[in-house]
Amino acid sequence: MSFKHIVAVLLLSTCSLTNAYAAGEPVNEDLSLLFMLSDELIDLGKQHDSAGFIEFVDMALKLAAENRNNSLILPRASAKFRIAKYAVKEGHFNEGIAAVEEVKLILLRKRTLRWDGGS
Repeated sequence: MSFKHIVAVLLLSTCSLTNAYAAGEPVNEDLSLLFMLSDELIDLGKQHDSAGFIEFVDMALKLAAENRNNSLILPRASAKFRIAKYAVKEGHFNEGIAAVEEVKLILLRKRTLRWDGGS
């Protein structure tokens, strides 16, 4: 085996190791801003401020829509935010608060991928 072949084998094995390491990195999402918006939404719902509630829900939906394609959790959270928005538009503040509390539970849930790599 020539020196060129040995260098080529080492180079190719190094490239495959770096790709495997990059694929195994955990997904870290910063959901703290949505969590703070959820707290504000609960406070506004308790005060029966529908205009402020809808304004904050729209901000939360825009924030969720920015990163929706890269997230596992944001589609579920944005669906609950929409439910809360429609409930408050109808005047059902308790249902809106309950939906936002469900969003908080979704955001706090530990997220792990359950894929065993089988066939």
